[in-house]
Amino acid sequence: MRTEPDEGPAASRPLGDSGPEPKPAPDDLTERVVARNVLHRGRYLEFRIDTIERADGSRSTRDIVGHPGAVAILAIDDHDRVLLVRQYRIAAGEALLEIPAGTLDVDPATGRAEDPDAAAARELEEETGYRARSWRHVAGFWSAPGFATEFMHLYLATDLVPAHEDRLGPDEDEHLELERVPRAEAIAAAEQGRLRDAKSLVGLLWLARQTDGSRGPSRLGTPGEHKIVEAEFVLGLSDVLAANMALWRGSRALMATAAAIFGIGVVLLLTGRLQFGLVAMVVGLATLFGVAAVPVVWLRLRGWPDIFDRPSVIAADDVGVRYDSPFGNGMYRWAAFKRVRELDGFVFFDTGVGPSLFVPISAFRPEALMHLRRLLLAAGFSPNGRLTDRR
Repeated sequence: MRTEPDEGPAASRPLGDSGPEPKPAPDDLTERVVARNVLHRGRYLEFRIDTIERADGSRSTRDIVGHPGAVAILAIDDHDRVLLVRQYRIAAGEALLEIPAGTLDVDPATGRAEDPDAAAARELEEETGYRARSWRHVAGFWSAPGFATEFMHLYLATDLVPAHEDRLGPDEDEHLELERVPRAEAIAAAEQGRLRDAKSLVGLLWLARQTDGSRGPSRLGTPGEHKIVEAEFVLGLSDVLAANMALWRGSRALMATAAAIFGIGVVLLLTGRLQFGLVAMVVGLATLFGVAAVPVVWLRLRGWPDIFDRPSVIAADDVGVRYDSPFGNGMYRWAAFKRVRELDGFVFFDTGVGPSLFVPISAFRPEALMHLRRLLLAAGFSPNGRLTDRR
């Protein structure tokens, strides 16, 4: 799940030093631990006094809380709701609404901290009863670097499914209430100070940046980029051909020309010029029915040597879909689509008439695909992809 490399085994450092390796500091800022006095070591936390030495040789002490590290999860369901948990925090003296989170387990035999990816999946299931098919490691940050070694890994979890019978339950000492809050409301709560948990603020304000806040079309879902695939090539070719044939048949001048050529062929046939008459009649009929557009399309395709190299880009927002590919580009409002459905690894945007869009699901990042589904629901499409009467 995580896109960043593993930062090294926790067993090689004191409890809680499971974050990234420290970056070199300017010589005059470096502090070196020369002595460590552990006052208490519990199941997860270690309380100690570190004696440090500065670059100038002076010494001082630091009160340190050793922590193995933690994970926090921004979980968003298919209805674009953020999963939050409410629990009483004795240190805060109140019940707080937070994103799911938890501490990395520590192996008592080796002292190794749990892999954050595994911990994120476990905590999501324990606290919400859901599993996620799509994961993204968003960020990592020190929660309180002035005195604690806790390094928090933030994840985005989408494409959620219930854990059902074999669900991992919360720890015995955890009492949680699950709340599903619409994305815009959750972001507003963070921006207005109604959420006061630090990790939740970090996650939701990050989410706000991805969506331009709650007040406009989201950047999630745009752009999805992919190279032309065989199925899309066949569909695009057929669309181009159909469009050209339709334009061909819709031209009165061409139809008049086709009728004249066919008439000339009939005259030639009646006057005994059989070969010339048949050729003229075939050309006339081909023009009349639009079949003559085929060589025209073929000549157009010869001018597209980069058809399999140039990427296609699809962009979706609250208005509709913008698409740019070697076959053409344009803007389609949601009302233009008769059906939008996921089929055999593709998202099929069906207009019912004329060109349609055929885009690989892999073209979208997980959160972009999730946002596309939200846009479809908002545009009036039912879960089976059909346009409903909710407009």
